Amino acid sequence: MFVWYLVGFVVIVAVVFAVGYIMKKKHYQRINALEEQKIELMERPVIDELTKVKKLRLTGQTEDLFESWRDSWDDIATKLFPNLEEYILGAEQHTDRYQFRQATQMENQVEQVIHEIDTQMKQILRGLKELLASEERNAQDIRLAKDKFTTLRREVLSNGYKLGDALHSVEGELDQIAENLNRFDMLTDQGDYLEARETVLNVQHDLEKLGAKLEKVPVLLRESDVILPDEMSKLQAGYDEMAQQGYYLEQLQLAAELDRMSSRVTDLKGKIVAGELEVAESGVAELHTEINLFYDTLEHEVEARHFVKENRIVVEAKLEKQLDVSDALAEQIKEVKQTYHVTEEDLASYLKIASQLEGQKEQLATVTERLSEVKIAYSAAEDALKEINAVVSTISLEQDAFAEELRSLRKDELEAREDADRMRRAILNLNRRLDRERLPGKPEDYLALCEHMEASISKLEQKLEEKPLNMKSVNHEWQVAQEDLEHLTEKADEMIENAHLVEHVIQYANRYRLQTPDLAIALRQAEDHFYDDYQYKKALELAVTALEKVEPSAFKKIEKAYEMKINVDEVEE
Repeated sequence: MFVWYLVGFVVIVAVVFAVGYIMKKKHYQRINALEEQKIELMERPVIDELTKVKKLRLTGQTEDLFESWRDSWDDIATKLFPNLEEYILGAEQHTDRYQFRQATQMENQVEQVIHEIDTQMKQILRGLKELLASEERNAQDIRLAKDKFTTLRREVLSNGYKLGDALHSVEGELDQIAENLNRFDMLTDQGDYLEARETVLNVQHDLEKLGAKLEKVPVLLRESDVILPDEMSKLQAGYDEMAQQGYYLEQLQLAAELDRMSSRVTDLKGKIVAGELEVAESGVAELHTEINLFYDTLEHEVEARHFVKENRIVVEAKLEKQLDVSDALAEQIKEVKQTYHVTEEDLASYLKIASQLEGQKEQLATVTERLSEVKIAYSAAEDALKEINAVVSTISLEQDAFAEELRSLRKDELEAREDADRMRRAILNLNRRLDRERLPGKPEDYLALCEHMEASISKLEQKLEEKPLNMKSVNHEWQVAQEDLEHLTEKADEMIENAHLVEHVIQYANRYRLQTPDLAIALRQAEDHFYDDYQYKKALELAVTALEKVEPSAFKKIEKAYEMKINVDEVEE
């Protein structure tokens, strides 16, 4: 038993030592990695870069910035690196003593300090690199800036006359740039490279701006001094020439518009001299657009004059033609009213059309008069002629439709009279047909329909005899009579068919009559309806119902035989 305890104890101890060994190995691996990072940080050339910059003569912002970098490095060298060494040593000691939790804490401290050192070093090295590079960039950029300055100043000296009143402000800008160039040299000599960098960037921007100004100002001044005044003068000349040729152009109010544009040109020239070039460019473009719009308007007046000369007489002739049509319609209405009733609605429609024509006639007369007096623009006359032409075209269609309605009155009357006679003949022929069928008699409902049909035709004939003749009423009674005739004809066809079918059914059912008392009774009832009150449909229903009880589907055979006009026994099952 003791042996087993001893073996267990040995196993536990072995496991503990194994776990401890593995944990120590992992911590030492991490500590070694942190040690390598520390060495990499210590080998960075911060001191070398600081020494390079220190050799430069530094003043102002550059000197202050350099001192901040050196202070930051001193903090790293005297405080952070010693702390880093201490934390690494502590991590090793805790690891040796198997104090893994404390070792992890120390390792985390090491990582934090390494991160802090790395961040500060990168800032220092980046700043030193930018400072050394700025000195080189400054030397290159200032050389290019001075060359461009010389070129611009030479251009101003040679072509300053093109700048007009803007020359003074341009010279002032050149003086300011020259002063900034001198300031750059002074800052560079003093060792203030950062402020010198800002100065050279400002000089580059000012030179670029001045170069664009030297290109734009002469162009804009030529616009304000020559091109725009010349275009306005040509516009005035074109206006005067067209006015002498008989164009009415007062609606353009050109004199006032040209005065406004001249004031605008003067204002824009002030903007050019003041250096507000974007505003000036926009203003010049707007003035060109306005002048072009006036030219477009004048060109439209020329085109409108051509249109008016070609179409005024055409429109006038078209209008006179429709006025003649209107007079003819008035006479036609007068004649028609003696025979037919013309509704107030139709008269109002005609009067409206006639009034519109008179209005267009007055409008055309006004346009013609104002053209002769040169008191209307040709464009306005063109619009008026187009409107008159459109209205007259619409009226023409309305007049044609109205005339057709008047012509159709007589035509409809004759057709109604002929149809009344036709319907009487149709009733007579229908009665003859019923007589030929030799039916026992006519049922009451059919006789009632006949009486109603007679009344409908009589009403139609009465309406046709009224003076003046109201065709709307005639058409109404005409439609009613036609519908009644259709109904009466359908009723007669149904009555004849039912009468024949009931005869065929009774004849076929007689073969079962003696053997089937119920069938015999039903057939007698059907015969009573057939011969006594002439209810052929009722008789057919009774006979078919009784027969179907004895022989289902027999009626289908009888119907088929009736349609084919053969004997029912010849019908195939």
